[in-house]
Amino acid sequence: MSADVVLHIGCEKTGTTSIQQFLRRNRAALARQGLLYPRAPGKVRHIELGLYALPDASMPRSRFWRRGGYTTPEEFRRRLRDDLAREVAESDASTVVLSDEALCRVAPPAIRRLRDLVAGLAGPLRVIVYLRRQDDHLASRYQQAVKVGEVRTLDVWSRQDFSHLYDYTALLAKWQQAYRPASVTVRPFERDRFPDGSLTQDFLDAVGADARTAHLRPVPVRNESLGVEAVEMLRVLNLHRFEHEGVPPGHVSNRPHVKLLQREDTGPRLTLPPADLDRFMAGWAESNRSVARDYLDDPAGELFRAPRKTTGTTTEQVLDPARLDHYLELLDIPEERHPTLRQIAEREAARRD
Repeated sequence: MSADVVLHIGCEKTGTTSIQQFLRRNRAALARQGLLYPRAPGKVRHIELGLYALPDASMPRSRFWRRGGYTTPEEFRRRLRDDLAREVAESDASTVVLSDEALCRVAPPAIRRLRDLVAGLAGPLRVIVYLRRQDDHLASRYQQAVKVGEVRTLDVWSRQDFSHLYDYTALLAKWQQAYRPASVTVRPFERDRFPDGSLTQDFLDAVGADARTAHLRPVPVRNESLGVEAVEMLRVLNLHRFEHEGVPPGHVSNRPHVKLLQREDTGPRLTLPPADLDRFMAGWAESNRSVARDYLDDPAGELFRAPRKTTGTTTEQVLDPARLDHYLELLDIPEERHPTLRQIAEREAARRD
């Protein structure tokens, strides 16, 4: 019997980690209901799908490649193809679900490599993608950038060309043309539109599974959002690494610090002024209407119904230098770094005055 292959491509910051953790925790129970969440590409997130999609020359530069201890691209590709095909063949699944949020933004050649990987596994290929309001997503994406070494402030960082991320019509057309799926299912990332407010139930419904989350093991709701003080403290640390240690932006892991900061009340969430966000959203208005009409059968072209998040936000990106000692102690920063960190914190605060 041929199984459907459902590829969940994200997008990033749309609850993908929660979905993946839910699929992992309920792997056995879902398998009994005909849904396979394979282990071959990754035990939780299917990181090896993103690796497989890369050109051979790019693989060794990936941090996932360095962590995985792989040998050659040829050996890696052969092993993943064989392991994934074996796991699918040995299952009685009617549906195979694959999930990696990094796939949302890959280029057409990478998408075609993925199609070559999975096309021979089973039957029809389907795609599921969650889309989030671009202005809300922008603030979350900036936080993620700071967590891995970004040194620019939000107002400067946000001036980039984000069309590869936020032109949703072009993104979906790219997948339609390169992957040639039987269907593309678009889900707006809005809690009020999820069944009983449950993202995981919404995902199971999108997959076409009969499973109900009430009968499965839940995953804890995790809020990875940081307040403005935490974001600015991480940016100060990034600036210190860049200016005094020669570490280039984007090559940092602040994960241990993030875990500690998430336990603190670090203030409101950073965003841009309303007028800037209005201009930002205006750039995607026609694209959003097209997606709503073509993928949600909404003649009014309303892709997102929920208003922009405004409660608990601030446009002031500043860390009061008087608060620095608290964070230096919380994060257990070596004392020899304190003087230069203080200079950076005071300099950055003065620029915002």
